[in-house]
Amino acid sequence: MPAAKPDHAFGIIFGMDRKKIFPVAVYLVLTLAFLIPRLPALDSFVTLDEPSWLSQGANFYYALGQREFQNTVYEYQPAVTTMWIISIAMLIYFPEYRGFGQGYLDYEKGRLDPFMVEHGYDPLVLLQIARLIQVVIIVALFLVIFTLLQRIIPKLPAAFAVLIASFDPFFLGQSRLLDHEAMVSLFVVASLLAFLIYLSYDRKFIFLLTSAVSAGLAQLTKSSAVAMLAPIGVFLLIQIFQERQNGLLKPFWNNAKIFILWFALLAIAYFVFWPGMWVAPGKMLYEVYGNAFSYAFQGARLKITEELEVSQFSLNTNLGGIWEVTKVLISRTTPLTWLGVLLGFALPFLPSRELVRPNRQLFTLLLTTSIAFILLIGIAQGRNSPHYILSSYLALNLLAGLGWFYLLGWLQERFAFTDKLHFAALFLLLAFQISSAVSYYPYFFTYRNPVSYSLGVNKDFPQFPYGEGLEFAAQYLAQLPDAKDSTALVYYSRGCFSYFYPGTTTSFRPYYVDGEHAIDLLNFVRDADYLVVYYANQGQLEKYGPYLDILSTVEPIHEIWMDGYRYVQIYRVDSFPPELFDALADL
Repeated sequence: MPAAKPDHAFGIIFGMDRKKIFPVAVYLVLTLAFLIPRLPALDSFVTLDEPSWLSQGANFYYALGQREFQNTVYEYQPAVTTMWIISIAMLIYFPEYRGFGQGYLDYEKGRLDPFMVEHGYDPLVLLQIARLIQVVIIVALFLVIFTLLQRIIPKLPAAFAVLIASFDPFFLGQSRLLDHEAMVSLFVVASLLAFLIYLSYDRKFIFLLTSAVSAGLAQLTKSSAVAMLAPIGVFLLIQIFQERQNGLLKPFWNNAKIFILWFALLAIAYFVFWPGMWVAPGKMLYEVYGNAFSYAFQGARLKITEELEVSQFSLNTNLGGIWEVTKVLISRTTPLTWLGVLLGFALPFLPSRELVRPNRQLFTLLLTTSIAFILLIGIAQGRNSPHYILSSYLALNLLAGLGWFYLLGWLQERFAFTDKLHFAALFLLLAFQISSAVSYYPYFFTYRNPVSYSLGVNKDFPQFPYGEGLEFAAQYLAQLPDAKDSTALVYYSRGCFSYFYPGTTTSFRPYYVDGEHAIDLLNFVRDADYLVVYYANQGQLEKYGPYLDILSTVEPIHEIWMDGYRYVQIYRVDSFPPELFDALADL
């Protein structure tokens, strides 16, 4: 039986006339597939950075209400899209916040949470609403990417690729958080696809505009999106090379004009969507790119380095940094993605004449994007968290989806498989990708690849602890007698623990164990009823070794274990012997 055309395949699946149901049904199915795993339990846990973003967003909302647009800036992120999301959430849940005259609350000291509680509002509800808004945006961006992909390849492989990418456990987990990286990656890929379509398939202005606006929004989300200039440059060079018949000067100038127009539109979008640019563009750009350069080349923000000193600029030229970033990516992607990426390397060599060009272009786009972000984060100084290269995860999973799809297509042609068997294989692959994430619910981002784990990659602790598990500690203590009147001293306390704990929460500061603040540590321990150790983080850091050794002389009243790892230890302070306090005083 001859292979069915990919577009006709949807008609077979739904058993109806494709022309009548395809446009609506496919988008409906994809929307549900993107939404369903991202909606449950959005209020069941909090990660490390989210309370801080709520505070920043509240200040952004306050600045809008006071028309003080020059205060809508946050260092190098610049996180403007995230700030708009939180502002909309504030408008929905706590609109009067802008009218109390409290000014700008210090986001580093957690002033927002008690302020909201004092006025009868729960910061966890605000977080849930903001997460929900972001999920809707992410779903919309996935649909945009699908729409753009079908301008390059048939609809079925486009749909399969975006589904494989959307169910990647680490990406799925990050896309449920109030975080920038998922939006950055989707804006970047949407921009690159639209740019490719304009350059090679359809010179309609709408595609260049879509690409530029998406790129502008990516930059407004996080300045590391600048890495997308690498694939943009590659495609422009390829286009110049292809148009070289009458010399290089004319194609160079023609493509340079395209880039200049694209960049101008990007700049306009950057200006339009950021109120701070309306009144103080110099300040905004210095805060964002000054801090970005300082962080990347001097290892810290301007708040610490105080100024940009070009003579002090340096990069991590050790290839070990790039390998560490790559190793984490390998350990967090599924075996299905691994194999799919390898299959994706065959895309440029497929025999199908009509797909040779688009497959080569997509292969180049996705691989270049992935490498660009890995290199950017791998060579930059400063803290490099796993989610900083989420654009690489998205690009590689899209490549993996295409690799698997065309392998199955080749097998169908080679062995004359029926259409039903072909679709069954596609659904089986999707089911495998989904099942890889299910056991890590509700976080998903704690996923570890079982193959790399068995080989000892990141075996001691397979992921960067992000505060997950602390809500279980809070819920455990909340069930104990007099919980409302108790005090807990907690590492990563804000939000991750405090949003779920009815008593008083005090924060364990890292400097307590620096050898000069033992008295502060001792006083806070004595004043607490419970001591909560976030072993997932503290247990991996050498500086906490003596502190944890002291605590090891007593038994915790409860421990939180997840995925075979100890995450949290809870101690009752009134059970500590006098010798333990003496040891803490000498720490």
